[in-house]
Amino acid sequence: MSKVEDELYELLRIENLDDLEHVDIKHSWHAVLLDMRIETSLVLQIIKSIGAINRSVALLCLYRSHAQLQQQQEIIPLVDDFLLADSMAEGELSTRISHAIQRHHKDAQLLSEQNLLKQLLENIPDAIYFKNKQSRFLKVSKTMNQIYGFSNPKEIIGKTDFDLFTPEHAQPAYDDEQSIIETGKPIIGKIEKETMHNGQIRYVSTTKIPLRDTHNQIIGTMGMSRLVTDLIEAQDQLEREGRLLKTIIDYALAGIFVKDRKGCYLIVNQRHARFLGASSIEAVIGKTLLDFFEQTEAEKINTNDMAIMETGKGVEYMIDHRQRKNTPDLWLLTSKVPFYDKTGNCIGLVGISQDITSQKEIEFKLKSVIKTLETTKLQLIEAEKLKTVGRLAAGIAHEVKNPLAVVTLGIDFLKKQLTESKEIMEVLNDMQIAADKANHVIFELLDYSSPHEINMVPESINEIIEHVLTFMRHNLNEAHIELQLELSPNLPTVLIDTKKMEQVFINLFLNAISVMPEGGKLSVSSHNRTMQKTGSNVSSQMTECFRIGEQIVVIEVKDTGGGLSAAALEKVFDPFYSSKSTGNGTGLGLSVTRSIVDMHRGLITLENRQTTLGVCARLIFPTTSKNES
Repeated sequence: MSKVEDELYELLRIENLDDLEHVDIKHSWHAVLLDMRIETSLVLQIIKSIGAINRSVALLCLYRSHAQLQQQQEIIPLVDDFLLADSMAEGELSTRISHAIQRHHKDAQLLSEQNLLKQLLENIPDAIYFKNKQSRFLKVSKTMNQIYGFSNPKEIIGKTDFDLFTPEHAQPAYDDEQSIIETGKPIIGKIEKETMHNGQIRYVSTTKIPLRDTHNQIIGTMGMSRLVTDLIEAQDQLEREGRLLKTIIDYALAGIFVKDRKGCYLIVNQRHARFLGASSIEAVIGKTLLDFFEQTEAEKINTNDMAIMETGKGVEYMIDHRQRKNTPDLWLLTSKVPFYDKTGNCIGLVGISQDITSQKEIEFKLKSVIKTLETTKLQLIEAEKLKTVGRLAAGIAHEVKNPLAVVTLGIDFLKKQLTESKEIMEVLNDMQIAADKANHVIFELLDYSSPHEINMVPESINEIIEHVLTFMRHNLNEAHIELQLELSPNLPTVLIDTKKMEQVFINLFLNAISVMPEGGKLSVSSHNRTMQKTGSNVSSQMTECFRIGEQIVVIEVKDTGGGLSAAALEKVFDPFYSSKSTGNGTGLGLSVTRSIVDMHRGLITLENRQTTLGVCARLIFPTTSKNES
C-alpha cells in the first residue's frame, strides 16, 4: 500500500506481459505507470490491451531522460501524462499520478456527455440548433439537416434563418433571438409559421433559451422546434367547424339544446331559451327542466330523456306539449338523439325543437269547426230523413194500415169458412203472407221514424249474441250456413239495452244469411282490446271517437257472400238503400241498426274482407268503466 495525495492505493509491479492477463484491471485499477525502458512495440501492445479492458484507467509513461522521450514521440498522444526520471522532484511522482487519475476521470466523463449529446442530435426527431450572437448556426441536429435539405452536416453552419426562410418568418425569429440574448429570458412553446422560399408552409412549436459559456456569459441561443403542422391544421379545421356550428345553432329557426346525463343544459340557442321562458342563454346553462316547468311535466320529460340515453335510441318528430311556469302552454315538434364521447360512452343528448303552437291552435280550431259542421250536417240530414220518413209512415198508417187490417181479418174469416177447397186455401195463404210482409214494412217504417227510448244496464254482450243465435239456429240450418263462434271469455261488461241490442244482431245475422243463398260460413267473434294508436284495433276512420289507452269491446260478424261495391259501402247505412232486389227488403234494417249503436255510444263499420270474399261488420263499444266516467 502507498499513500498518494492523501489516498491509499495498492501498488502492483508487473515485470512480465504474461502476468497482465491474471490481473483484474477492469474493476480495481486506477492508473498504470509504464517503464519506458521496454521496447516501443511492447508498450503499444500493453496500451492496446489495457484500453480494450478498461478505458477509465489513467496511463502514464516514465522516461529515464529527455533523450528517450524524443525517441518515442508516438507514445505521447496515447497516454495521460509522462514523467522524466532524471528531473523528477521529490513527491512529484505521487502528485502526477493523482492528477492523471483525476484528469482521466474528467476526460472520460466529458467524453460520455459528448456521446450523449451526439446521440441526441443524431436521433431526436425534432430540429435542435445552436446559434451565435449574430443568429448564425453553430451546430444542428441530424433531423434539421434533413428537414431543410442539407446533405452535408456542415453546409448549414454559418447560415441564418434568412437563408432558409422568407422574411415573414426569419425577421420575427431573429428579433426573438436578439431579445433572448439581451434579456436572458427564454421563449417556451411558441407556435411559429415557417414560410420557405419555395412557398412551403410549416408550423412548429419552438423553445429557445440563452446559450452560455463556462463563465455563464451569453454567447448565443439554442433551441428546439417540433413540427406541429398537422396539429395546427386540425385545430384550424376544428375552429372553422366550431364557428360554423355556432352560427347554425345561434341563427337556426328551431330551438337547439345539449344536455348532460343529469339533465343539465350544456348548450342552448336563443330560440330554445325562449321556449323555456328564460330571458337569455346564460339563464339556462347549468340548469334543468325543474327550473322552467312544473315538477310533473319536468319529470315526465326527464324520464323520456333518460330512456333515450339508456337505450341509445333517439326519437324523431315527437309532438311535445309543454306546460311552463307562469307562461302559456307550448307545443313543440322535437327530435332527440344520444350524445357520445370519443370512447363511445353516452354522456348526454342533443335535441332540436320546432315551435308548432300556432299550428296546433289552428288545428284545434279547425277540428272543432269540422266536428261542429259534421255534427250539424248529420243532424240536418238525419232530421230531414226522419221528417220525410215520419210523413211517409204517418201517411201509410192512415192510408194502408187500417185497410190492411180489414184485409187480414177478411182472410182469417175466409179461411174458417172455405176449409174444403184446397186451391182456395192456397190462395188465402199467399194473401196472408203478402199481408204479413206489408205489416212488417209498416212496422219498420214506424220503428225508424218514431222516438226511441233506451234503458241501458251493464250486460255481457257475449250472452246477447249467444241468445240471438239460439233462436236463429233454425234460420242458419235451413240456409245451410256453418257457424264459427269465437267469443272472448274475459270480455268486460258493456252498458246495453238488451232488446235493442238483440235487434242489432238479428238484423246483422239476417243480412249475412240473405247474401249467402247457396250456403256459406258465418263467423262471429268478440275481443277486448286497448287503443294503441290511430288506425290500430279498429278501422282508421272511426278511431278518433276513442282515446289512446282506452279499453274497448270489438265484435266482428263476417260472411262469405259476394261482398259490396265501393258505391254500396258509401250508402249502406242510408235509409231505404238496399242492395237486394225489389221486394226483398226495405233498406231500413242497417239504418235502424246504426241508430241503435249510436245510442249506445258505439261505432259500426261495414267493409269488404281482405283475404276472402264477403263482408265484415265491426261493432265497437266502450267498456262499462268508460260509460260510467
